[in-house]
Parts: sequence; structure tokens; C-alpha cells
Amino acid sequence: MKVGDIMVTNVISFKPNDRVADVIETLRKHRISGAPVVDEDGKVVGVISEADIVKLNSLIELPEIEINPFNPFSFLEIHNYWKKVGKIPEKIKKRQETLTNGSVNDVMSKKPVTISPEASISEAARIMRKKDFNRLPVVDKQGKLIGIVARQDIIRVLARA
Repeated sequence: MKVGDIMVTNVISFKPNDRVADVIETLRKHRISGAPVVDEDGKVVGVISEADIVKLNSLIELPEIEINPFNPFSFLEIHNYWKKVGKIPEKIKKRQETLTNGSVNDVMSKKPVTISPEASISEAARIMRKKDFNRLPVVDKQGKLIGIVARQDIIRVLARA
């Protein structure tokens, strides 16, 4: 069986200039953990995932508070801390600025691994296992996004076998 036989063609994708805050909301709303990033021509230029976003908001310890890495809007806690002490370290301010106003280009994985619709699902599974990816963008010969295959798509096929 080929990737093209099981891929999803109605793909949620983002542009490099989309806001990270909007991506967070879209991922939450559609209950997905990541999506391809495409340029104006529809070519895959990156992938953005929850993991990329969580890296920005990794556990930050400040006196008297602990920032939850799974709460992308923990900037409220930082804001309250700032009001109390008057200064937030620059590194933390930059992370929070990226979460609230930054672009996908600031956060995305910029070397996307893609797959052809002609590849076998075994090949897709091997790449996902080796790279520890949840999904692979499926591209045509010009590198344009035509679908996505996720681990759950492969599992669904295996369950039917």
C-alpha cells in the first residue's frame, strides 16, 4: 500500500508569517499536534508542532512562581511577576513575545522531511520511527503539499489488516 492511498488531502497548513498565537489556537481547535508550513507557491518550507511551541515555553523557574510548559499563555503569570519585581529577564521576555506576537518562521522546524505519495506506508513508518515524527507532509515532484500522513493513519490501516 502506498502513502497516497492513506494520506489525508484536506490538510491544515500555515504560512511562515502566521502568528504563533493563531497556530496554538488552530492546533487546539482541530485537535492536531502539528502541521506543515508552506510558502506562497504551496511548497513545504517547514513544519510547526506542539513540541516546537513547548520548547519556547519550557519550564522557567522564577522566584515564587513556576511556569507551566503546557500552558502557552503563561505570560500572565510572568506579567504578574513583572508587576511585583519590576523586571523580567530578557530571555523570558523574548520567549513570551514570540508566543504572543511571533511568527511561525521564528518557531518552525525549517528542514522538513517530506514523502512522496508513491512511497510505501512501510517507508513512511520507518521515517517516522527513525526521526520520532508524528506526521509527514506528502508532496508532489515540485515539493508542493498534496497531503499528510500521520502515525494514526498507518495504525488505522494496520488495524484493518
